[in-house]
Amino acid sequence: MIELETTRQEGTLRLNLQGKWTFAEADAIKTQLSAIGLEAAVGVVVDASALERLDVTAAWLVYQQAQIWQQQGAEVRFEHFPAEYLGYFEKARQRDQPVMGWGAFLQTPVRRLGQSALALLETLRSFITFFGHSLVGLVVALFSPSTFRFRSVFHHVFSTGISAVPIVALIACLISIVITYQGGGQLRDLGAEMYTVDMVAISVLRELGVLLTAIMVAGRSGSAFAAEIGLMKTNQEVDALRVMGGDPFMILVIPRLVALVIALPLLTILADIMALAAAALISSAILDISFSQFYSRVALNVEFRTFAAGLIKAPFFAVVIALIGCWQGMRVTGSSESLGEHTTKAVVDSIFLVLLLDALFSVLFYQLGF
Repeated sequence: MIELETTRQEGTLRLNLQGKWTFAEADAIKTQLSAIGLEAAVGVVVDASALERLDVTAAWLVYQQAQIWQQQGAEVRFEHFPAEYLGYFEKARQRDQPVMGWGAFLQTPVRRLGQSALALLETLRSFITFFGHSLVGLVVALFSPSTFRFRSVFHHVFSTGISAVPIVALIACLISIVITYQGGGQLRDLGAEMYTVDMVAISVLRELGVLLTAIMVAGRSGSAFAAEIGLMKTNQEVDALRVMGGDPFMILVIPRLVALVIALPLLTILADIMALAAAALISSAILDISFSQFYSRVALNVEFRTFAAGLIKAPFFAVVIALIGCWQGMRVTGSSESLGEHTTKAVVDSIFLVLLLDALFSVLFYQLGF
């Protein structure tokens, strides 16, 4: 039951709230408050000292009516009103209040910029934390071989390496044929078709072999890592591992990381061999360069450091792909939508970082004269 006592004195309307002002009395509260007329009053005092109970719904109705009185020109003052309610209502009113002038024009892009910056910082914090946990797990595995899961590593070497041989070999052959055909045709018009061998060998051994292999592995294995771990997160299998005393990083992340570091350099060597073989085949067909001429020129003009420059990148690319795939899998929140989103992000982020890392390697090799 609510009671409302009103007194007027010297242009001030005083409202003494009594009884129990709760959600159950919301209709009665709105009716009584809206029926109060300011008349000649220039000030309103809302006194809650005599209340037996006041919940947030009733307090909000009183605050809303006070805002209406303020718009009508009256000065409203609260006495013995819960300060936490007033603070919360004031923050809500300021947040919803429209910004005029240039503020209204700049509010949305500035807010979005701030939200994007905070999201980026949170993403970086999450990845750095994940990288730290993975590094600790790798160190523990190196110094405590009994905790290392060799069978899991062999399984992932097969799934990420041996199973990827056909597609990697096919892509390497096709790209090599395209480069030889397009570049050789242009050089033949200049009477320099023999330089096609140098062009193809250097571009494949130094850049395209490892880069295309890494991109294929990112799309194939990086997405698989994210999907596998993400599905385990969805089914709460990762939580079950923790409950049973297992370390998800030692069981799920480290074997995949080590396996990909082993598999990607081997796939790179395979891609280089297949690309050179395909280039030799197409060169003999369209440029009249025999197999012996092709491989003699490769042996004479292509240094070992050209091959090493490409192979050195492979382990770093493997670490990036494995970490991004596992990290995105660990970020899945439990829904199928989240699983699809983070699987897609694993592929996109891996390919982007592989390309970025390749560019940094190019600058580094140039500075070192390598």
